Amino acid sequence: MLLGLALRLWNARGGLWVDEAWSAQFVAQAGSAWGVVWRINHDNNHYLNSLWILLVGPYASPLLIRALSIATGTLSIAVAGAIGWRRDATTGLIAALLFAVSPILVAYGAEARGYGPMLLAMLVSVLLIDRWLDRDHHHDGAPPAWSLAALTLAGLLAQLTYLFALAAFAGWIVTARSRRSSIDSAVATTARALGPSAAMLALVLAFVVVAAAASTTGFQAGGYPGFTLAAVADVLAETVAYTIGFALPAAWPTIGVTLVAIAALLIRAHPDRRPFYFFATIAFSLVLVVALWRIGNAGFARYYLVAVVGILLLLADSAGAAIRRGGWRSGVSIVLTVLVIVGCVRRDDALARAARGDPDRAIATMRSRMPLGATVLIDTIRPIPVLDIAARRTGYALAIHRTCLAPAPAATPAPAFAFIDLERRASPMPSIARCGTAYILVQTGRHLALSGLDWALYASADPPEKRGQAMR
Repeated sequence: MLLGLALRLWNARGGLWVDEAWSAQFVAQAGSAWGVVWRINHDNNHYLNSLWILLVGPYASPLLIRALSIATGTLSIAVAGAIGWRRDATTGLIAALLFAVSPILVAYGAEARGYGPMLLAMLVSVLLIDRWLDRDHHHDGAPPAWSLAALTLAGLLAQLTYLFALAAFAGWIVTARSRRSSIDSAVATTARALGPSAAMLALVLAFVVVAAAASTTGFQAGGYPGFTLAAVADVLAETVAYTIGFALPAAWPTIGVTLVAIAALLIRAHPDRRPFYFFATIAFSLVLVVALWRIGNAGFARYYLVAVVGILLLLADSAGAAIRRGGWRSGVSIVLTVLVIVGCVRRDDALARAARGDPDRAIATMRSRMPLGATVLIDTIRPIPVLDIAARRTGYALAIHRTCLAPAPAATPAPAFAFIDLERRASPMPSIARCGTAYILVQTGRHLALSGLDWALYASADPPEKRGQAMR
């Protein structure tokens, strides 16, 4: 847990990136807890995260704004260890280590979004279901229906994609129970176990629909990438790489090898957990890809967090079982586990150094050149909250203007800076022209993967303090 906490703190450096900054901006506009849950009708409003931002203040330090995710992400390490510990101490230790260092969990557990709390609720639910199925195997215990319902409510308020976990839980319980009873009995037991959770899901979705219908804008969504097989393959390969720390150079071979490895591990997995691993990894990912194909969205790595949980718990179970058996399998398992942990930590370090592009550096550069304040031009609305939140937090007087298409009047000084939101992997031009003024590149920011903002900061070739003078 200390290792995981340190990695999350290391990855929580830098300014708020686009989604985090928009969340803080929405909260600043909402102004109250009721405003957060009723007035922010946007998929970027993760309720628990937004309420935390309201509590600490939208202009608090990025580390404090990210503290809820850091705390819940660190607690998730303990819960993962407890799940593995149900097999033996070795499996528990491996599970805890994997959840501590997995780059995708470190990244999403160190940013001001709802994925950290959601994953904690999901893992506690896995632990409760696993314990109940074990007791039920000995005809001792009713399903923890209302505990699961409370966790479902918390998970949905953290992030609505918790519903993916509910689908995996349903498949797990039905399959595990049908091994010991009829399919009708298994379905009935699953309904008793997850009925209250389904009611919570219906309640939350109804609230979202009613709130959106009552607003003037309806429900809004942010980025919506188009669907292509190549884009989906890239997302899946990125998910694999930042789950276990390794991937092949090409996307499709990475996906193929991963599927074969999961299938091989499933064959030897514990019978009571095998259904969860199958539904959380292979079945869920396949259904989600088909769904995205129908709605036209390539998706993001964060969509597959249910599969990430399934893969890491399956790896821990498999490694622990191999070590228990002893012999050459034990040695191979230990070596592979160490390699995964080392690969994960290396990617954690790379993500931390990139700091999601760290747009705060742009504010620092503008302040160093113009300490009393400046005007900056932008091309799109995406970076407005990024710059505004960072400037307000540091007390820098920054005026943000949309790029003009015509030259400014002669009496109007041109803005000193231009901030360009770059496309992924696009190279910034060394100079640009805006408002009849030439701007030269002075700084760039690049994120590595998963979350972040690529940007370029340009300074006027004729800034106010040098206007009419020769450039030095």
